[in-house]
Amino acid sequence: MPSRIRLVLTLSVALAAAASPHAAERSGKKAFLSAWVGRSVVVKRTLYSVMYDERSRVVPLIKHQDRVTGLTVVTPTGVSYFQFDARRDSEEDIIDNDPNGIVSKMRKQYIRSMNLDIGTSHDVEPLMLVQYSPGVKLIVRNVRIDRDRVLVQFHKVGQGDLATTLTVKWPTPLSDELTESSLIDAALARFVTRAEAVDGSAPGPT
Repeated sequence: MPSRIRLVLTLSVALAAAASPHAAERSGKKAFLSAWVGRSVVVKRTLYSVMYDERSRVVPLIKHQDRVTGLTVVTPTGVSYFQFDARRDSEEDIIDNDPNGIVSKMRKQYIRSMNLDIGTSHDVEPLMLVQYSPGVKLIVRNVRIDRDRVLVQFHKVGQGDLATTLTVKWPTPLSDELTESSLIDAALARFVTRAEAVDGSAPGPT
């Protein structure tokens, strides 16, 4: 076999081997995203959100109103708790076994001294604890896969604003191929039942 042909074949095999891990990574995550994004779900266990106002870090006089973030977190072992992610690098996330405890801690943690020491204000001011009870129907609009967690964002049917979230917190970094997807599905299934896609396509596995 001519040396030029052997070189071409060698390069082809090498490129195929290099591409295969990336293809597996894309296919594993793509399959998981396809199974959830755009699907309707029915709540099985109550999901909680907090509505809050947040002052700009750069210009404190500017207040962003009626922001919403979900609080519910579940682990692959079935343990669940509530968490509000820290808004300051110097602070810890707020974690509690009671969603009302999250709101109470938010009121204490995010206090800023006003200019000239004239009183104080809240950088983050909780306004309302919102719950989505069993039987409520929601739509999955986005799924975010981070280093050690998967965040599923739910919206109300026919509405664009975020309603709540459900986070699966993994004890170790997730694999590039997301081989943990079946266990993540099982963790999510503790709180929601996945139904048909919004566009009417066949339902995915639950």
